[in-house]
Amino acid sequence: MKIPQPIVMTASGGVTASATIFLQNSIEVMVPWFFTLFAFVIADLAGGYYKAHKLLIHFAWSTAIRESLGKIVVYTSGVLAFAMVDVAASGSMVIAKWCCLLLCLVEGGSFVSNLLAPHGIKLSMKGLLKFLLKKSPLGIGDEEADEIVKVARRENKKWNRARYSNGEKLKDRPPNPILDDDNDREWFE
Repeated sequence: MKIPQPIVMTASGGVTASATIFLQNSIEVMVPWFFTLFAFVIADLAGGYYKAHKLLIHFAWSTAIRESLGKIVVYTSGVLAFAMVDVAASGSMVIAKWCCLLLCLVEGGSFVSNLLAPHGIKLSMKGLLKFLLKKSPLGIGDEEADEIVKVARRENKKWNRARYSNGEKLKDRPPNPILDDDNDREWFE
């Protein structure tokens, strides 16, 4: 059975018009957040330069710009996806707002970490979690906060450790200081 041509043309015209309006509304929601996140990425790039300059670390502009452009691409696609979900759900900009604010928090944390690193202050999610637990109204002490963070931390057997099935380390590869730590230092602190 063949579908008549006028029906196909009418349906495709209706779908095209609806998709165009949907995409236009999504882009209207996305544009302010895109520029906001773009400013955060540029600020993080400047913070990275400041950190490298103060700590006398070689700063490769090509690498820094490549990583910043990668962030911009990822954030643009994320913001567009959040905006599309928001427009499809209700159009109230609540979903896009909170998701984009979360991205701004992540990028802002990176920026602040870059600014504080030359002064000897290291920010980490573990330290932030401990701080919040200690300041919470639940009355959690230092030892309890350490225990909660220790339980919440990843197991030391990481998925990317190359080992035989009996647990012995592989011998046919060069040593890697991250994977071959004998004192089981936690690298995700």
